[in-house]
Amino acid sequence: SSAQTAERMLRRMMENRYRSDGRTVCPDNRTFNLVAGSYGRLRCRISVTKAPNIGVVWEEEPKLDPQYRMQINNNNIDDTDEMISMTSTDKLQELLQLQLCLCHYEGWPDEIRPSVDIFKRVLRRLAWRSGNIELNSRKQTSDAEQALQWLKFMNTTLPQQFALEGKHATICSPDSTSISYVIEALASHRVQAYSERKGTSKTHKTLPSVNISITEMANEMDVQLQSTSIPQEVPFSALQKAEELLLMQEEMYKVDRNDKAKQALAHSYKCLLEGFGRYAVTSGSSQNDAIKRAHELLCRLEALCDAPSSSYASVIFALSISNRPSAAAVAEEVLNRMLSKLNSDQVLNANDVSKAFSGCIAAYVKNHDAKNADKILFEMIKLYESDELGSDFVPEPRAFGTCIAAWSKYDPTSEKSNDRGRRWISSPRQRLHNADRAESILVELERVARKEAAKNTNKYVLHATPYNIAILARVQTLETISPKTRWSNEGIILHAQSILDHMEFEMGVAADPYTYSILLNAWTKQSCPGNEKAADYAEELLRRRIEDVDISKIYSDDDPSAKTADDVWPNVKHYSSVLKAHANCRSPAGARKALSLLSEMEKRFYDAKVISDDDDDDDFHVDQKDAAKPDLVCYSIVIDAFAKQKQLSESSSVAFRLLRAMEEKYHAGDMSMKPNNRIYTAVILSLAQSPYSGDDGKDLNNAQRAWSLLDEMKANDVQPNSFTYNYIINCCAQEASHDENEQRISFEIAIKAFQELRKMAASSNNNDDDSCSTDAYHPDSFTYAFTLKACTNLLPPSPFRTKVATQVFKESCKKGYCNDEVMKRLRWCVDTDNFHELIDTDARDVRIDDMPPSWSRCCLPSKRRR
Repeated sequence: SSAQTAERMLRRMMENRYRSDGRTVCPDNRTFNLVAGSYGRLRCRISVTKAPNIGVVWEEEPKLDPQYRMQINNNNIDDTDEMISMTSTDKLQELLQLQLCLCHYEGWPDEIRPSVDIFKRVLRRLAWRSGNIELNSRKQTSDAEQALQWLKFMNTTLPQQFALEGKHATICSPDSTSISYVIEALASHRVQAYSERKGTSKTHKTLPSVNISITEMANEMDVQLQSTSIPQEVPFSALQKAEELLLMQEEMYKVDRNDKAKQALAHSYKCLLEGFGRYAVTSGSSQNDAIKRAHELLCRLEALCDAPSSSYASVIFALSISNRPSAAAVAEEVLNRMLSKLNSDQVLNANDVSKAFSGCIAAYVKNHDAKNADKILFEMIKLYESDELGSDFVPEPRAFGTCIAAWSKYDPTSEKSNDRGRRWISSPRQRLHNADRAESILVELERVARKEAAKNTNKYVLHATPYNIAILARVQTLETISPKTRWSNEGIILHAQSILDHMEFEMGVAADPYTYSILLNAWTKQSCPGNEKAADYAEELLRRRIEDVDISKIYSDDDPSAKTADDVWPNVKHYSSVLKAHANCRSPAGARKALSLLSEMEKRFYDAKVISDDDDDDDFHVDQKDAAKPDLVCYSIVIDAFAKQKQLSESSSVAFRLLRAMEEKYHAGDMSMKPNNRIYTAVILSLAQSPYSGDDGKDLNNAQRAWSLLDEMKANDVQPNSFTYNYIINCCAQEASHDENEQRISFEIAIKAFQELRKMAASSNNNDDDSCSTDAYHPDSFTYAFTLKACTNLLPPSPFRTKVATQVFKESCKKGYCNDEVMKRLRWCVDTDNFHELIDTDARDVRIDDMPPSWSRCCLPSKRRR
């Protein structure tokens, strides 16, 4: 309020001066300096939360020009009663504009003309605000452009009528410090596209803000000044303009080598190299050029004076994302140059040193060099234990996590080849060594965390990420599942699970969804026929998390509406992993356990509480539940589990019931539950495994029921493929009834399915008999084998059966899909003489390898994709 009072007094003096035609007292340079100083002393408010730093902001009415009684804040505001948003930086620019207008009115006298210190005060504020994306992204003109425009205005020559009177040629000659502030603003400039990509720029309902147009002001004063803009589409255009100013500043320093000029030049080097380093990290284009330029500026800064620690950290971070093999070695060299300052009187910032170590480790990890990354990590730990930098120096947890990740992927054989990006490590011994090394680094991280906890500081917080990487490294030591490796693999996963126990119960670190995903997927891969124990371990781990959720709901006071979808776990992927583990057992018990878990999942979801996604940017939200919703994958896994069970008489009934439940949800409006081709095909397969025993009011045999499912698929716009038709033919061939009419109906359906699949293949673009189709919409070896099986089971021995079998076999040979199964089915379908005549040999034991290669040319695994 005191600053606003001083401003009102200044404006009243100017108004009186204009009204009296120069007969009243005129505000001089000192008057403007006092008012600007009152606003300049408004400190920047530093937020203690995670929000970005912001300056002091207030609301005020649009001011009127003291001379013309008009609004000077050109914001297209028609209603003078509307308030505008104002900051100290905007106010300083506004006061400078007032002073320049008065100076022009009075004929540019030295007593009123702004000094370089007043310009520097404005430029310093613009430089600070230029790096603040949250504030700068809302401005009509970026602060970097505004600072550059002010600098150009300072260098502008006076109008001719004033220059002839012996006045100074320029409005205000900038010094080296002024240029350094503009370089800082340009180096800190972020374009709007970057803030949108990082998600830091949001749409806020704010009041109109002041917009000082320097170009319009110059035109009113008859000063020639071209507008300046920083094109966003040109890579690091702001940095290029900053480099042009740096050349000018270096020339000024050569002429006058005083201490102030030296400090300003060092500040410019620092800001510009950090700008190049920041650009290299946040942008993909011209990355290597920016890194090279940042390193060059650091060398020049070191030659000029003692470089600050933040400059070293910026260059190292830029090198950490470089793809050049030599970047890691250069990063270590820069780190050593930084650490050499410890023996001098220069004070290093502990946070910058910690970031520099993390960046150097990341540079080696980028090159898949775990050994050197490990070396740098332990150098950092040694420096931490020596306490040379004081208690403020603490190794960053991400440095440990990065090093653990490097060991989890480390393969020394890749150092001698170009295969540096491969993920799988071939040597079991190397994988075991990597896992042990990752856990040893995790122990060092915990030791640092305990030491910091003993200091009663809450700054060092551990997260689940390094534990997840260590667990993953241990899981990667698993061998291919076999009876010999079953028990050793079980011990490995239990070891990995013990890391989870240690993390949660001893270290108090909360697990995240990825932690459970790693372990559940490991158990799922070990689950197989004869190893149902792995599936039981997976479900036990899942229920451990479910119990934690249930307990937290009982004893926690948290509002469920404060949750988001990401907070809901175990999620559907965790459930599907356990369902898959039970399904992999290929046993009746496994199928029933999978069905039981799916039923429990359904009950938990539909009895769950409603949560809302709190997003202020959206005008609406969709209600969600605080439990995982069973999706299409979960249903598909359970249906597949029952479709492959011949021992269960209820397999097809359960598959049909689950299909109808999905269809009911889909017709109720849940579009994500629309059954797909795989689900319909699995239900048809279940009919081939066990007769339908349900009661749906339809008197149909298995073949008719399978064909009705095909009609449903077509009605629901689900495209059937060769697997669908193959299982229909096989379902017909499995007709258990001895009634001739039932067998005739089943055979007609089998032939109808066979003909439809042939028409589907004929309608495709690939009609060449010599080529092998790679899609799933043509007859294959299973089609011909199942059709011959239907002939054998549904037709009595007769010339008609022989004729049909002969045509099917010849077509399979012509298309290249004849294999041992087709020949076996042919032998059972025709008599011996016809069989030998068709294969053109009298040998008793005949295999497809003895036949012409063209008969089986398309039966190779590489020729067919499912």
